[in-house]
Amino acid sequence: MHFFVNKAMGIGNSGVEHAQFYRANRFDEVGLPYKFIFVELIKNLHEAMDSWELKEDQVINMWEFFVLGDTYLERTDLDRVPFKEDITIDHTKTHRIKTIQTSSGVTIVEHMEKSPSKKQKDMLLVSTYRVELFETKTKKRKVMLTYLDDPDRGRVMTNIHLFDVNGEHYYFPNEVLVQRFFFMYLISYFKNVKSFFVDRGEETLTALLGQLPDTIKLIQIVHADHLSDRDVPEHPLWNNYYEYALTHLDGLDRVVVATKLQRQDLLIDFPYADKKIQTIPVGGIRDIQMDTLKDTTKDLQQLPKKFITVSRLASEKHIDIVVRAIVQAREQYPELTLDIYGQGSEDKVIKEVIEELNASEYIKLKGHSNELEKIYPQYDAFISGSYSEGFGLTYIEALNAGLPIVTFKARFGALELVQDGINGYLCDFSRTDPKFSVFCLADGIQKLCQFPLEFYQEKTRLSVADFQDSVIAKKWRVLIDEL
Repeated sequence: MHFFVNKAMGIGNSGVEHAQFYRANRFDEVGLPYKFIFVELIKNLHEAMDSWELKEDQVINMWEFFVLGDTYLERTDLDRVPFKEDITIDHTKTHRIKTIQTSSGVTIVEHMEKSPSKKQKDMLLVSTYRVELFETKTKKRKVMLTYLDDPDRGRVMTNIHLFDVNGEHYYFPNEVLVQRFFFMYLISYFKNVKSFFVDRGEETLTALLGQLPDTIKLIQIVHADHLSDRDVPEHPLWNNYYEYALTHLDGLDRVVVATKLQRQDLLIDFPYADKKIQTIPVGGIRDIQMDTLKDTTKDLQQLPKKFITVSRLASEKHIDIVVRAIVQAREQYPELTLDIYGQGSEDKVIKEVIEELNASEYIKLKGHSNELEKIYPQYDAFISGSYSEGFGLTYIEALNAGLPIVTFKARFGALELVQDGINGYLCDFSRTDPKFSVFCLADGIQKLCQFPLEFYQEKTRLSVADFQDSVIAKKWRVLIDEL
């Protein structure tokens, strides 16, 4: 049994969750057993699982296990109950209690208070200071924990009580120790555990490092650029999400990155870890059939005009720059359109940019979709405004659909997947001058639009032949066999 450990998942997921789902499919292909392990309390977990077609016996949530017990670990189905949410506020409107009944049969009671903001004067914020978890069916309290504001680490979980775990009451002062207890319980329960793949969570890695028997391996998956900068070569500034893993490399059995370029970059700092650091892509294309390289549903003689971008609507994705670049490129190619798929906190900002540029007739926000594989072929080209992509799952999805890509020269995915002038165009960018980035991206769009779709079709899919599903599945098989 192999465990893929992450913090959470939802209806709309990040590249980390998509990478996990893709890995699971490849493990299925070569007959490797696995389970998804989530360590955060997820209120809509089973609705999200339905959305992503995950089966009950594929997923274990740490907090649901603490409430529902061993039978939860063995389930192939789950008796769902209606999702409910209620809130009670005291007469001073200072304290409140939110009660949530999840569909899994866990009742969450959040004790909340209104208190002064530490960052902004004269502002009151509502925050949770204590949480209790009950088994809905029996009304027994199974978990109690509190949150405290730590001056260095922000809001942290503490004073964690687990009630009636096989008749025992356990107490843990922090999240690391409760996760460690959970993982050790899984090892003793399943008995055939082979490895833990840590996809996200410094607490998880801290809980596991140095605690596993020699027969169980620990693998860190790197989903993003591991560096913030290398301005001082002998003192690289690590991405804080991976600093703990990279400064405890001796305790890991493998570190898996998605691109050859990132592996080469890591070996600059860890030249002794040539065997430990391995490359396995986190996404791929369906195995290529030579007779399907051309899309017979499109007029391949026409120039590209329908662009798509897919990402979280977050500031680091620079969708506003993509919008401005499309508007600028339309000065030369007035039939260009752009559809934006995704959801996130920048939704309002992007709408405002579209309205500011009077572009609402040809630039549309399409929201979230779980059927992108069917949607990509409806378009002519893919565009991204991201300055950094560890791999770029959306790139590989677009290339799989035969779409050429216009994007920035971002470490590492764009530089590895996009071959300039063959399956797309790579553009310069500036982190400090967005107008320069807009100009360069618009220039890339115009370069792509010089040639008809036929120019890109075969080249696009053949350029990623090394990323075929069967090839990647074999790489996972080899890695597991080596361990």
